[in-house]
Amino acid sequence: MKYLFGLNTFLCTGYIGLFVFFFTHLPIQTDLFDPLAKAFEDFEMSDLVFSQPSVNENLASDKVEYLRDPSEIASDTNVILVNIQFKNRAKIAQMLDIINKYEPKVVAIDAFFRKEKGPALDFPLAMALSQTKNLVLVNELVTTDDKKDVFDSLQYSNPMFNETSDNGFANVLSSAKGEGFRTVREFYPFQYLGSTDSLYPNFSTKIVELANPEAYECLKSRGYFKETINWTGNYRKFTAFDAHQVLGEIGDLSVMKDKIVILGYIGQQLGARDLVDIFYTPQNPRVAGRAYPDTYGVVVHANIVSMIMEKKYIHQTPEWLTMLILVVITYLNVALFLFIADRRKMYYDLITKSIQLLEIALFMGFIVILMLKFQIKIHLTFVLVAVALSGDLTELYAGSLRPITEKYLLKFGLINSKFENNSDD
Repeated sequence: MKYLFGLNTFLCTGYIGLFVFFFTHLPIQTDLFDPLAKAFEDFEMSDLVFSQPSVNENLASDKVEYLRDPSEIASDTNVILVNIQFKNRAKIAQMLDIINKYEPKVVAIDAFFRKEKGPALDFPLAMALSQTKNLVLVNELVTTDDKKDVFDSLQYSNPMFNETSDNGFANVLSSAKGEGFRTVREFYPFQYLGSTDSLYPNFSTKIVELANPEAYECLKSRGYFKETINWTGNYRKFTAFDAHQVLGEIGDLSVMKDKIVILGYIGQQLGARDLVDIFYTPQNPRVAGRAYPDTYGVVVHANIVSMIMEKKYIHQTPEWLTMLILVVITYLNVALFLFIADRRKMYYDLITKSIQLLEIALFMGFIVILMLKFQIKIHLTFVLVAVALSGDLTELYAGSLRPITEKYLLKFGLINSKFENNSDD
């Protein structure tokens, strides 16, 4: 009990907390650990849940077991994807005319039409857009300070194309910091513009508002600034058509009736990979050290729409719970490690390192199980860091800092000599 409720346990826990805080916030840059850091800097344990084989079978890894069997994940038949490739505006207009014949519930286009390109291309598209019911086009939130989540203005397509459409911002929320591709795990359902009180909807949010107002109100009522995406899958988990299939009316286009149809770029041929509007997501077959982004932007939007429509949200644990787990686990470790340092000093490293490895494995498994079975995301990064450092830091405290601390506490009358004499009992 002396170790569980002892002053040294409190002091050592505070010392480890301060060390972890300053260590994780030091503005030090070094190339020493670059290879390892670059492989894991954008990795989260929960990514293991969504990782799945490559959409290109010849690139899929052999003998790799995935936590979720893609064949057991239900496809979403409410969202139809159409690949516009690099078709010109007249061809896109022709595709819209064909799609409109099948009376979809909502038609959304994940593409900008900013500049005029001449009447032969612009007029057919403007006419086709004006005749499309429940049309959603993208706009873009623009900021003058990339270091802040504050947006100054909105950019739209040319007004001639935007007269009859609703709009939603298509900014993708990734972990990028101006250093190339980073993983898309979350999205903003709404965003504020500058200091105004007006909320602007995400492209996917606006689609759901038109298609299913009840699901839209459910999203609003959750009140989260950011939502974690619960991934259905890549484009194969949706009904998808290539441009030539729509233009030639090849296949059963009648499935579009009363469905959400989203047009966007999904490769020069459906699913063919290139670097146009494509992102890393947790669906990547390689969860660390990834070499190629895996999901096109329009497919990211399709996954978000599917999640909102089906109300399959991932629940975020509150920050206070993470801090409580951090404090409790660190405190209990310190109490146990101080006991080992005093009573089993010869075997200290063997015992503590074994305990730390077991704890880290259990916490990592806990993160995965919560996401896989209960759709709960918990952030335990600082807990894992504290567990990894607690053995060595407690040993340092017991061997060097405890005598110094007790000396000064005794000097200032904060403890008595009886406490000092009993500290090593």
